[in-house]
Amino acid sequence: MVAGARSEAYGATPVLMSREDATINMVIAALGGEGGGVLTNWLIAAAEQNGWWCQSTSLAGVAQRTGATIYYLEFMPRQDGQRPPVMSLFPAQGDIDLAVASEIAEAGRMISRGFISPDRSMLIASDHRVFGITEKSATGDGSVDRELIIEMGERYAKTFIHFDMSEIVQRQGTVISAALLGAIAGSGALPFAGHCFRNLLSAGGSAPGNLAAFDESFRRAQPGGVEEYEPPKAEPFTLPPAINALGDRWLPRIAALPETLHETAYYSINRLIDYQDEAYAEEWLSRLSAVICCDSDLETHALSRETGRYLALWMAFEDIPRVAQLKVRPDREAMIRSEVKAAPEQPVTVAEYFHPRVEEVAALLPERWGRALLGSATASRWLGRLLGPRTLRTDRVGMQLILRCLAGLRRFRRSTLGYAHERHMIDRWYDAVLSAKTHETALAIAALGGMVKGYGETRHRTTLRLMQILDYLEQSAESDANTIASLRLAAMTPDSRFEIDDITLLDPEHA
Repeated sequence: MVAGARSEAYGATPVLMSREDATINMVIAALGGEGGGVLTNWLIAAAEQNGWWCQSTSLAGVAQRTGATIYYLEFMPRQDGQRPPVMSLFPAQGDIDLAVASEIAEAGRMISRGFISPDRSMLIASDHRVFGITEKSATGDGSVDRELIIEMGERYAKTFIHFDMSEIVQRQGTVISAALLGAIAGSGALPFAGHCFRNLLSAGGSAPGNLAAFDESFRRAQPGGVEEYEPPKAEPFTLPPAINALGDRWLPRIAALPETLHETAYYSINRLIDYQDEAYAEEWLSRLSAVICCDSDLETHALSRETGRYLALWMAFEDIPRVAQLKVRPDREAMIRSEVKAAPEQPVTVAEYFHPRVEEVAALLPERWGRALLGSATASRWLGRLLGPRTLRTDRVGMQLILRCLAGLRRFRRSTLGYAHERHMIDRWYDAVLSAKTHETALAIAALGGMVKGYGETRHRTTLRLMQILDYLEQSAESDANTIASLRLAAMTPDSRFEIDDITLLDPEHA
């Protein structure tokens, strides 16, 4: 049972967490754009309406994801004739009554900083994940273990209330601050009746969504976050009907494939036509058909599915024309406005970070010219001085015209150095899949396609390691699926050093 739990009526009197004549110390961790400052202002207003002192301060953190900020609040009841008390501006380890996190990794950081005490602290957190830069940039699985953080919260907090508040606010069309306020009110952690919090949300254009998110979060927090929302089960994929000439040409061909490949083929062909043209998608389908003929798993076609998926992703590699194409899409403005929760009448400016490199410019040139550029130290040095990191306003007409011109260069993509380089690597990997001696080995080689990710130095490193593995497989006739899996896992570790001769292969049952 949650400490301070009470009846569902908003007017019920909560149980205080703090001792008499002492402050209630509260710390909030929220990411940028989640309304952490607004949540703090709501709590201050609730305290003032109930005759309490409240002091708050914010501690800006480094930019991890969209920037994380810690808000610290101290609450103290007013006494008649009392002079304003002197309260702390900073949270102290072992001195926190209530900790609130807008995302589960932030809850883990609170625990690691010593803010959570088993004999005192209530921890309230949304247990969804927002991946950090280091998690996204890791070549392998660099994500933080969500279940481990939840286990730590249950171990170190006196009371731990957690559930997915992100899906609540997504359904209600608002931001997570309203759900966090509902969880705080529902927990009974602060000595203010629930209707005091709820009344703060009754004004403004976002009131209906805020109130709905508050009410649902309030109800879930009372029993400690149980009775989770279960989204409807996803329906199995079915091919849509044709609505244009493109669909008339391609959907019957996709339908002729094994049913287990319909979803992969549908999205792959759409991606490749959008990326280049129908001839490019035709090439992918021809390669998939060759793999289907070699696939001995006639029930799931796992080899065909994995090879086709990674082949489509690799063939749609991101070069300068592709990046420009994605940035000038008509629906991109609507997506940005939705992400920042901008009202229809609000102006939005978009400033984007670019870091073009000499290699990317060379990849855009005809093969002969690109090799000449990379082979000339003088030309590369002078071009490097003109390039480098910069921030550009892509919401301006001039920049949009430049991006559209760059996107139009995709019609010349097949003649560029970048295409030749990617095509050579794709062919090596694809041929290795087809020439594998066993079905298990072919599956392991197909999985190597998942190593290709990122851009810039990350992409160069991952593709280089993939080519090293293929070199090793060509020279070693005894390589099996376990060996290949061991090499892939070793290559995807964060360590930048990768020497196949130094790798200790995994035991088969752990590969």
